Amino acid sequence: MMKMTNNTQFSNSGASSPQGSEESTASGKQASTGKARKSASGIRSKKTSRFTAWWFARKLIVLAMFVGALMGGLYLGFVVLGDGTMSKAFDVATYKHVFDLVFSDS
Repeated sequence: MMKMTNNTQFSNSGASSPQGSEESTASGKQASTGKARKSASGIRSKKTSRFTAWWFARKLIVLAMFVGALMGGLYLGFVVLGDGTMSKAFDVATYKHVFDLVFSDS
């Protein structure tokens, strides 16, 4: 019969010496967490990209609603209530004149 030493028994079973088994266990944990990190980072980046897309879309929707409310308010105030024309409601010279009236020295 052939006599086997501890090193060969451990190396045949997939691990090295008892001290090496701790190292191999630690490296095995790192390898398994490395795989988990890779898969989690793939999922995380997908979640992050979805989150970023929704965040950007919400900001654009809010901005569009703000601009629409501003234009609608200008139209209602200037054309409907003030009996002005729509072309004058969106004319820059109109608001320059209002600015000069508000901030005049007298």
